[in-house]
Amino acid sequence: MNERVRHIAEQVRQLTPDEQAELFDTLADLVEPEAYEVDPELLEECERRWQAYERGEMKAYTWEEVKAQLRKL
Repeated sequence: MNERVRHIAEQVRQLTPDEQAELFDTLADLVEPEAYEVDPELLEECERRWQAYERGEMKAYTWEEVKAQLRKL
């Protein structure tokens, strides 16, 4: 990774998760706009799950927790 990219990556780490997601969307559109279209049904499923999480009906796991579970398989 060159120094310029490393510097940008450090700045991105300081963003909130929402800001990082917004940046990801922007970068994906710059790289290949037509390849980053989301299936409307998948979007609805994501929204349904997010709402269930917000109501306390679903638990979220960190990436570290997921990796730890996968190592046990």
